[in-house]
Amino acid sequence: MLPETTNMTTRHRVALAVLAAVVILGFSSGPIVARIAAGRVRAAAAARGLTVSWRKLTVSGLGQVGISRVVASRARADGAADSLFQADSVAVALDLGSLWTLRPRAGGLGLWHARIRMPARSAEPDTLVPDDRPAKRKEDPARAARLRHSAESYVRMLFVPARRLPRLELNDVDISTADNEDESTRGIRIERLDLKPAENGIQLSTIGSLQLDHEVPFNAMFTYDREDRIRGAARFDFTDPTRARTDPLLITADGRLHQDFRRGLVTIGEGTRVTIGRLPFRVEGRLARRGPAVHLAAHADGLSEERVTRSLPPAVLGPLLKVGVRGSWDYNVGFDLDLERPDSVRFDADVIPHQLVLDPARTSLRLLGLNEPFTAIILLPRGARASRELSSNNSHFRTLDMISPDLAHAVVTNEDGGFFRHRGFNTEAMKNAIAENLKAGAYRRGAGTITMQLARNLYTGHAKTLSRKGQEIVLAWILEHLTGVSKERLLEIYLNIIEWGPGIHGADEAARFYFDRDAQDLTLDQSLFLATVIPSPSRWRWRFDANGNLRSYVKAQMHFIGRAMIAKGWLAPEALPATDSLKVELAGPAREVFFPSARADSVAAPTL
Repeated sequence: MLPETTNMTTRHRVALAVLAAVVILGFSSGPIVARIAAGRVRAAAAARGLTVSWRKLTVSGLGQVGISRVVASRARADGAADSLFQADSVAVALDLGSLWTLRPRAGGLGLWHARIRMPARSAEPDTLVPDDRPAKRKEDPARAARLRHSAESYVRMLFVPARRLPRLELNDVDISTADNEDESTRGIRIERLDLKPAENGIQLSTIGSLQLDHEVPFNAMFTYDREDRIRGAARFDFTDPTRARTDPLLITADGRLHQDFRRGLVTIGEGTRVTIGRLPFRVEGRLARRGPAVHLAAHADGLSEERVTRSLPPAVLGPLLKVGVRGSWDYNVGFDLDLERPDSVRFDADVIPHQLVLDPARTSLRLLGLNEPFTAIILLPRGARASRELSSNNSHFRTLDMISPDLAHAVVTNEDGGFFRHRGFNTEAMKNAIAENLKAGAYRRGAGTITMQLARNLYTGHAKTLSRKGQEIVLAWILEHLTGVSKERLLEIYLNIIEWGPGIHGADEAARFYFDRDAQDLTLDQSLFLATVIPSPSRWRWRFDANGNLRSYVKAQMHFIGRAMIAKGWLAPEALPATDSLKVELAGPAREVFFPSARADSVAAPTL
């Protein structure tokens, strides 16, 4: 038996050698390989719903493929082509050593002067039921499967042996999000990126800029050695237009990253540290190929105002520079997600204060004195502002007990059902939003809280940037923990300043505008309707048909809110009409805006 086994092994080796020789010789015939390569490229593009074209595809040497003026596009619903990728030049070099294993792989990849446009996600308001979208359409198994397939593709890339990655060279590459107003994800420009073998491992170096609300140049260098040690640093330069200067943000990493191919795990080892300026975070995590599933946790101890301001640029801190605190705090955050089981998602974020209090002498932002009458400066989208006096001097100001309970409960239910349970940031809502969006395969629901919206309207503004979102979360925590303001007072302020239509702020202005009545006299139907307007106040007219009747999706949304109010014990079941019976009739200024001809017809013609 032994000689026969030996002969079989020998024959296999001879066959592999012959096959490899044939493959190598084949690469000497450029036209043949060019046709094969062209077919493979087109097939790979078609599998992703793309059409690809190029000016020229050439094969030179042994496994050197070059493509010039390549364009990949996707057909739109209107029949036009949407270009998602174009490049002056793409070069692929085959790793000839891989031919002996009969599993060819790329030994190098180059990309020059390329433009990549990522499909934009559709934005949805932070409501209980997404606007214009019936509840039955929340889950979309087909889109969810595509999302999971995309995640699996990215995860597979992380299981390529890192120290055997092909040489990668990018020059002048723009990656942007198509048709997206979200300034935080506008894109990235890579002037140069080089991934190459280095002593005892690999090295990644890059230079470019983040395309945020302002361009943020960056440069970075990281190494990954054979002992699984990863270390390096990245620098981001933030421009502060108000001071006409640039401030750096330095992020360093030092730790271990281990790929376990047998178990299908990538692990961030214990002792890994990521330092942001002078803020050290202990990081641990793992990514499992099965699921795929991810676990990530970060911990920071002994944070203080001084360490934060010395670590983060003023352009990132924004209004937080006007907040002074004494004491310190620890911060813990943890995230677990298995895409195979979206409902199992776990998200925890915890601030542990140590004698942390506001310092009135160094706090110029209006955080103290919110229990007293004050003039609210309301920050609106696109830099607009409005002001409202929150006192008896304003005939439209209403204390909470002077606002219809149905309206207050409908607004809380739709905007932030956990308002009376959380302390500024709702981790439960975050988990639910993640699970719902994954099952829908798209963005359907956010996790903003009323306190966060209050911070947005009073302090941060509406710019869609990551820094503004971070400021909003911090200020919401401060409002709930350090100001001594009750939940009821926060809700009262919110209901008196939020926008309910162009130039319409507060519950009483809204009640007068739409229904010509006081905020405390609103019916249940009117209250449910007003709750649906808050996420998109400028689009209130779209909720009616040409005859001024509520559209069916608005009635469905109102009924959904009503049922949620019943579940919370805020509404008697018998008080909620059937969906088709819900009805509101515009009166006052809103009716004149919606039916401008009605007012003209009511004016008698002059007698000649």
